[in-house]
Amino acid sequence: MRVFLVASDLSPRSDRAVAQAAYLAARMDARLVLLNVVDDELPAPIFQEERSLALRALEGTAARLDVLPRDRIVVRVSGGLDFREILAVAREEQADLIVLGAHRRAILQDVLVGTTVERVVRNATTPILVVKRSLPGDYPCTLAALDLTAEAASILEQAHGLAGGQTLYAMHVADDSVGLRQLGDAAAAERHRAELARKCEALLRGIARRAGLAPNGFLPVVERGSPAQAILDAAGAFGAELGVVGTRTRTRGPMERLLLGSVAERLLLDMPCDVLTVPLEGPTPLEGAGAVPMPG
Repeated sequence: MRVFLVASDLSPRSDRAVAQAAYLAARMDARLVLLNVVDDELPAPIFQEERSLALRALEGTAARLDVLPRDRIVVRVSGGLDFREILAVAREEQADLIVLGAHRRAILQDVLVGTTVERVVRNATTPILVVKRSLPGDYPCTLAALDLTAEAASILEQAHGLAGGQTLYAMHVADDSVGLRQLGDAAAAERHRAELARKCEALLRGIARRAGLAPNGFLPVVERGSPAQAILDAAGAFGAELGVVGTRTRTRGPMERLLLGSVAERLLLDMPCDVLTVPLEGPTPLEGAGAVPMPG
């Protein structure tokens, strides 16, 4: 059985994440772990009181989750630093998915250390769903942002699982930085862009085959321009309820992991819908991708 871990700070934002996690656990036959983390640097009497209050609150939440039988819900309260405990419990429970609520930004703190969400995403080896929606439900329209690498198949697999057979867009943003001066005229530029789109679409179909998707199981989309903005624009145009993006922080050094990457960070902040991040190894370019300019 799959295991979904949802971390709650007992706020309304976390309540929405818990509701969505429970809905998906019921749909996907998963066990649900409810976790709250209490600061273990509090004085011992206060820590114990906070821990007892959190445990009662989570037990009450579990009792109200009527979409799941109670024996498929585990309640845990840990002491420590929030993002580290979330990752530690995810490892202990062998979680297949971590679910978090979208956090309100505190500008100075975020500049220095990032939100809990960002710190979990930077260090996770597990896909993370950041919930922004107000009510639980399916994802009738999912937009998966793909680069042209072998690892992108993992993004599409995860997106397909949460999409539940409904509309799934596989999108790549191509680098169209070749200028008119290099190509000679506007007609040559258009021919170049049409050929670029054709090559990218063929590579997207290859990624979908690697992910085990049927040819009619997704819709390929190739856009040009700034990756983050193009993805945000497409999400708005398609009415996406879920955006999916890969992250490669695991292959970076400790200092590099302080930065998520501009595309993933922008989508986590600015996408109006839920966002699923998928940690990736690599990158391993696809055969034939070398002929396609990649966004810088």
